Amino acid sequence: MKRLAIVALSALMSVNAFALFSETEPNNTRTGADNALYPRVAPWSDVGVLSLSGGDSDFFRIRLNAGDYLTATTFPTLNNGQIPNTVMALFDSIGTTALISNDDNGVNAGSVITYRAPAAGDYFLAITGFRQGGNQSDISYYENASHSQVGAYILTVSVVPEPASMLALGVGLAGLVGLRRRNRK
Repeated sequence: MKRLAIVALSALMSVNAFALFSETEPNNTRTGADNALYPRVAPWSDVGVLSLSGGDSDFFRIRLNAGDYLTATTFPTLNNGQIPNTVMALFDSIGTTALISNDDNGVNAGSVITYRAPAAGDYFLAITGFRQGGNQSDISYYENASHSQVGAYILTVSVVPEPASMLALGVGLAGLVGLRRRNRK
């Protein structure tokens, strides 16, 4: 039984492990989106140290299943977390209006979004530098970026499956433990 528990725990922990990623330029549009975060099986978390140059945007394609919870956070690395001032949005594969966007996480110039996917599909995480004017919920704010923000930022992304999947996994593991005990008697 100990062996089964160790195998199950190891499998769960390996899925939750952080992975490092980087960006590949150019990734300034949905069509040129970086696949660094695609595809993964939830739950997963990744972290990367990325950079913005003037007028630059970073797009990442993410695969979500219905009910998955996405959390993405940017942490500026310069001037005590103030530079570069990022803006982040999540788009589906066809829409031009952000499903969710964030300009300031309330603490500094980073950005934070959380989103529950209503349907399975490809989604696009867009990050760019803050600029005055323009609609931060419109794809053109990111794909036609014209900002002067320059510097490195840390991006963390995590996806957690909807709770029913985790519950089913737990019940399945409990069933295997019970079956193992029954067979030992």
